[in-house]
Amino acid sequence: MLYVRAIKGGFRYRFSLAKMTRWPLVGRMMDKAFFDGDDIYVLPKESSLKVREIPLDLAAPEREDTVLPSEVIRHFIERSKHHFIMNYCICRTSAHCQDYPRELGCLFLGKAVLNIDPRLGHLVSKDEALAHLDRCEEAGLVHLIGRNKIDSMWTSGRPKEDLMTICNCCPCCCLWKMLPQLDPAISVKMKRLPGVSLSVDEDKCNACRTCLDGCYVNAISLKDGKAVIDQVMCKGCARCAHICPEKAITLHLEDMDFLERTVEMLTPLVDVTKD
Repeated sequence: MLYVRAIKGGFRYRFSLAKMTRWPLVGRMMDKAFFDGDDIYVLPKESSLKVREIPLDLAAPEREDTVLPSEVIRHFIERSKHHFIMNYCICRTSAHCQDYPRELGCLFLGKAVLNIDPRLGHLVSKDEALAHLDRCEEAGLVHLIGRNKIDSMWTSGRPKEDLMTICNCCPCCCLWKMLPQLDPAISVKMKRLPGVSLSVDEDKCNACRTCLDGCYVNAISLKDGKAVIDQVMCKGCARCAHICPEKAITLHLEDMDFLERTVEMLTPLVDVTKD
């Protein structure tokens, strides 16, 4: 539990610590210690598709069998032999979050979950894991999925190659809010799904700044009175599209084979089928 106490105690300093990764020698040491081998993908909020009725720009004619982003997670939950749910979200708990449920913690898959400290959570069935995913989506949380060394450290879920992380993040407390402060060599390890992009309709945008306040990676700015999205920094979570009161931001899912491509990229990171 040493790592847990360290994270909770030092959470308020995460932005200052992230800036230190830009110091050449210190940055390389921190990268090796905390981010080595990381590969994390951000899944766009599906409410941007369903609740706000934001249109999809499809490369092919409109399809009725559109696959939703959460199917990436469901694929690995279905395949995995081991599922572990944390009793709480360490980020929201450390930040004393008042806006999102602290009790909706990370979901971990893979053989390494058998090494996680049982005081932090519990093993669950496949159905319980899927139900947890649904609760997180209903709470408005954004999913991240991939391999994350920090998670293998603070949970004792080692080796990291056997632990798949599924985070359920809020915009106010997520550890990855420090992304703009991190050295680019580290921040690039968090990626958006292939074929996902967002655009702004300048005719609808009234510069209300709602999207700026809702973007946790500072990927949106105002230029000439209109919102502009930095396509390099944007991780495609689509929270901005969800909260825009004018529906001026559109989520584009340009690659209808994104599910297969994402699964192909994630599968080599963690073998969730190990006994």
